[in-house]
Amino acid sequence: MGHDKGRVIVWGAGGHGKVIVDALLACGCWDVIGILDDNERKMGQKVLGVPVLASGARLAELADELKVGSIAIAIGENYVRDEKFQQAKECGLKPVTVIHPSAHMSRFVELGEGVVILAGATINPGTVIEDNVCVNTAASIDHDNYLARSCHIFPNATLAGGVRVGEFAYVGSGAVVTPNVLVEKYSYVGAGAVAVKDVQEGAIVTGVPAVETGRQEKRPGECGAKR
Repeated sequence: MGHDKGRVIVWGAGGHGKVIVDALLACGCWDVIGILDDNERKMGQKVLGVPVLASGARLAELADELKVGSIAIAIGENYVRDEKFQQAKECGLKPVTVIHPSAHMSRFVELGEGVVILAGATINPGTVIEDNVCVNTAASIDHDNYLARSCHIFPNATLAGGVRVGEFAYVGSGAVVTPNVLVEKYSYVGAGAVAVKDVQEGAIVTGVPAVETGRQEKRPGECGAKR
């Protein structure tokens, strides 16, 4: 396809997309060619000066037209982000890892594909981050954490040492997970909660200390799945 190095398209023109575009531009090593969004009303708009060009249905066609081989998935909702990640790979595009230059990441961190680490985040040594994880603004990930694929650590969340976060789980804004706690897949630690014990699969926990207050029953592949 004759791709030019550094050319990238972004999938997602919402607020999270704006933050991803900003991080890519701040890196200085990417030429952000355009944005895809499934909302046709956004066609022709611009996000930080970058045009919204087409819907995701034209992904492969547009990538070929623009000679782009890389894509940044800019969707905060875990299940949808995972679907787009898989679709992009099936079209032969490489999901890029986006690391804002103001983030601090130890060189002893293992990163998967398509990871996003936003402004002010800290990732300490021994941590493993699997594919398609989002570590949002000013989140703190201490030593020896394990973040499974397509989970999302929200702004200002704090994970102490030895924490494991399962697939598709969320840790909400300002939440704290204490050392060696397991946040199992599909679960949600609410904003400002303090998780001092393991969070069971699919549980929604809130409060200080966090207790289960609901269940998150949706699973990947379900139409419109949300927490």
